[in-house]
Amino acid sequence: MTAKRGGERGSTRTIVILGVAAATVVLVGWLAGRRPAPAPVEAAPALPAGTVALTEAAIREGGVRVEAASSENVQDAIEAPGVLALDERRTARIGSQVEGKVLEVFVEIGDRTAAGRELAHMISPVVHDAWAAYRKAVSERRRAETDLKLAVQNDERAQRLLKEKAASQQEVQRAAADRVAAEEGLSIVRTEVRRAEEEMEHLGITNAEDPSGESGEQIPVRAPLAGVVLEKLITEGSAVTPGMPLFVVSDLSSLWALAEVDETALPHVQTGQPVRVQVAAYPGEAFAGTIAWVADMVNPKTRRVTVRCAVPNPGSRLKPDMYATVALGQGAPHAVVVLPSAAVQDIDGKPVVFVEVGQRRFATRGVDVGPERDGRIEVRSGLRAGERVAVAGAFLLKSELLKASTPED
Repeated sequence: MTAKRGGERGSTRTIVILGVAAATVVLVGWLAGRRPAPAPVEAAPALPAGTVALTEAAIREGGVRVEAASSENVQDAIEAPGVLALDERRTARIGSQVEGKVLEVFVEIGDRTAAGRELAHMISPVVHDAWAAYRKAVSERRRAETDLKLAVQNDERAQRLLKEKAASQQEVQRAAADRVAAEEGLSIVRTEVRRAEEEMEHLGITNAEDPSGESGEQIPVRAPLAGVVLEKLITEGSAVTPGMPLFVVSDLSSLWALAEVDETALPHVQTGQPVRVQVAAYPGEAFAGTIAWVADMVNPKTRRVTVRCAVPNPGSRLKPDMYATVALGQGAPHAVVVLPSAAVQDIDGKPVVFVEVGQRRFATRGVDVGPERDGRIEVRSGLRAGERVAVAGAFLLKSELLKASTPED
């Protein structure tokens, strides 16, 4: 009996404990339902696209400085498209003087050559004709020299016999006339010799007296000036005709820049003015030159005038046929907006500035920029004078803008 009562008493205690736990859960839930919900957190207003906001500390640490864009009166250089060309005064286009055949070629394209260097050897029937004419003229000169020597002796003997009254006056006059004729004959054949020598020199053959002609059977092709072989139009065994081009040799230490200038800019362009030439191969670098010639006619299709500029080319950095931009002369003065060069940043390949649009807030503004002078750059469009722009620390603003536009992982 006692054991039975103990079991009932334990079961009752368990039931009570479970009831108390359930009541506690219900009470906690009721209290939680009566607690007020937390107030929602307001999100910071989003900045417009292309706008950057900085704290005072960031502006101070980043060295951000704002100034108003200023206006200046400038005279722009006249820019014209152009192309680099060979300086024809320093270029030799070597052609064949005779009909013949190429025996040897001694140079290749790109070789540097000195003035007078032999570039090739040719043979031609003209050489044999020239030697024949020269040998004949030399032979005639020797005969004429012998005739003159005999005529002088006869004249002197006649003069001596006349003094001794062993010869008549008529004989003396005849001897004197023969001497004069011999002198004139020698003068004529000497001219023929000189003409034959010049003909051989024209072919590039030595004109030394060589009856056999063995010292000059070949015609040399020589470079008339020092330079670079740009074109080689023959090979060994090539048949050539008079006037046929053989080589192009040019001194590339100076080139021509042929600029096409609008006819409206002609009043500002004069011979002797300095120019600046820029090419894509060397961005940011300008090559100095001088206007050498202004064309006398306007191209009726483009309404432009060709201006030839001489441009020194030490080291042959510039190459013929490069496209170029030629800045020459000065246009009429006009007002432009200028900023320190550091104010202009490059975003996605386009120049921009950061314009102050509020307290510690900056908005990007696309601009069109012009030339840079003494650390200041010309803004041709996109900005007005007086607008406040970040002229220092613009790189920090660019970094913050790019950071905000980059999606987080």
